[in-house]
Amino acid sequence: MDSQNLAITAITPPTAVPGGEVSIQCRGFRPGLPCGSKVLFGEIEAAIVSASAGRVVAIVPDSPAAQGVILHVDGATSACYPYLLGTRLASNLHPVTNPVISPDGDIITTISGSRGQQSDHPLVRITRDGRVTPFPCKVMNPTGLAYGAEGQLYISSRADGTILRYTDYEHLEVIAEDLGVPCGIVFDADGRLFVGDRTGNVFRIDPDSSRQVIARLPPSVSAYHLATDSEGDLYVTGPTLAMRDPVYRISRSGKITTILEGLARPQGLAVGREGDLWIAAAYGGKKGVFRYSKRSKTISHPVAGPMLVGLALEGPNIFLADNSGIFRLTAGDAAGSIS
Repeated sequence: MDSQNLAITAITPPTAVPGGEVSIQCRGFRPGLPCGSKVLFGEIEAAIVSASAGRVVAIVPDSPAAQGVILHVDGATSACYPYLLGTRLASNLHPVTNPVISPDGDIITTISGSRGQQSDHPLVRITRDGRVTPFPCKVMNPTGLAYGAEGQLYISSRADGTILRYTDYEHLEVIAEDLGVPCGIVFDADGRLFVGDRTGNVFRIDPDSSRQVIARLPPSVSAYHLATDSEGDLYVTGPTLAMRDPVYRISRSGKITTILEGLARPQGLAVGREGDLWIAAAYGGKKGVFRYSKRSKTISHPVAGPMLVGLALEGPNIFLADNSGIFRLTAGDAAGSIS
């Protein structure tokens, strides 16, 4: 086959992490040659889900050195199509919601374990080059993580129904208890801590330690996930058995609004600097990260991935969590700009 007739013309979504499903628009592919037709991310062959002469759907492999995508058909090779691929920073973990970025720039996540299982190292620190350092603290089933204004780490324990403060990564102190099954936690700009109890309550804990239930939502089969924006609104996801779930907005006055519907397994949430909402979910038969514009009321699919449980945004970087590890993707303009 003539290599000039074999070419990639587009790949969607514009970015991906290993395990994501991408659509490769092309010409000259020959799916009838199962032994001689391949999709390569760098030097690593991808599993093909479906294929025709003009379109190939493939699963992104682990290929940290990949600079792009190549088609190989019957001895012919296409030009390399540049493609932005995230890499796995760490594995053998157990995140169950958003990772967090520490004040010194490292990523903090969990080895959460099954309900009632005590891990020897329930929290871990991950540097930008993938070095993992465990914390030997005694937290049963750590779930949600958030940094307070004073720079200390707060942790929810879904086993004990508590929120703990981990002062200087040395001293654990219970600062709230009897919270049901607390999962996602987040602080707003006023220092108020919001806690999602997956049985249906959303709590607000004020800086003076007073608390109240600000919303009742349908119970979740896994966890509530929370994010706040600069206007003080709170956003909540909580997967149910329906597989077509919403994203809720809870205003400062306590009004509950559904802003987006039809998501399957919506979990991790983050708000970008422009106010757009980033959601780890499945939607319209696709999986990965979706970006919802509150201004235009539109949804896009900037990142293909497996079923993800959490994400954290930092400038051009997006850190993603599945149930076993953490990925890093420097998305920038290729994902429509995270900022």
